[in-house]
Amino acid sequence: MLTSLDYYRVFYYVAKHRNFTRAADVLTTSQPTVTRTIKQLESDLGCRLFERDRRGVRLTAEGELLYSYIAPAYERIMRGEEKLVGKNSLSGGSVYVSATETSLHCFLLEKLGLFHDRHPQIQLIVANVSTTQAIENVVVGRSDFAFVASPADLPEPLRQIPLSTFRDILVGNAQYTELARGSYALRDLKRYPLISSSRTASTTFQFYQGVFAAAGLEFRPEIELNTADLIIPFIRRNLGIGFVPEQLALPALKAGEIVRIRLAETIPERTISGVLNPHYPLSAAAKELLAVVRDGKTGKKAP
Repeated sequence: MLTSLDYYRVFYYVAKHRNFTRAADVLTTSQPTVTRTIKQLESDLGCRLFERDRRGVRLTAEGELLYSYIAPAYERIMRGEEKLVGKNSLSGGSVYVSATETSLHCFLLEKLGLFHDRHPQIQLIVANVSTTQAIENVVVGRSDFAFVASPADLPEPLRQIPLSTFRDILVGNAQYTELARGSYALRDLKRYPLISSSRTASTTFQFYQGVFAAAGLEFRPEIELNTADLIIPFIRRNLGIGFVPEQLALPALKAGEIVRIRLAETIPERTISGVLNPHYPLSAAAKELLAVVRDGKTGKKAP
């Protein structure tokens, strides 16, 4: 090894906070000490890792490359420490969760609320990410669980636990009231602008590719959005019609801001699942959260 592991710890916090002074505060040391450590690390590696900017520092190309390896490794070390400390206790610790927008709004938020009410001393760290990123976080041990909506392809050895089901409905804004009075086939939708989650940000796009293909049609939305929670606001602004989970649409439907457009075809039901990696043992806190999301039951309240 070229240099001290402790240098990489300092590098991690400088890279994370993009600031030498903030890194020093987290490390409970002085800013000059952090600066000297980084200079020594750069000397050992023979390259510059940071460049100054108006907000502090930014990573060079070499720094970005190093951080892509150091960050997952150091975060797993910290996760390992946390799991050992809280392995058999509900009196503290953290649970790391990665979840898609659909799983959060259609299922998980309520369960997380129940868990937090029961165990406020346990820290919940929730990352709202795409299905692909959520699964990757579980693969590498960055998250205890991923919560995703079908379809989701899981690599080995990940384990999937079906938790809840939901169904999408087609909606438009109040100007589509006339459509709400009838029933339409998917082939009729080509006359209207269609809004969807992005093909690169969500497996929902793949789901509707399959739905439309089964009807002999191509799924070609005019507008693709990186986050599912933007679909209803776009529909409200009369930018098109779109498929959204019924639970998410209900408030706007009741307020008369959008209308439901009924289809001759039945949109298949989808499943929200929890995903975990059996290669990484769960702490007591993570096991407790799993019990809550599976059936709402918990153990005794921690002191």
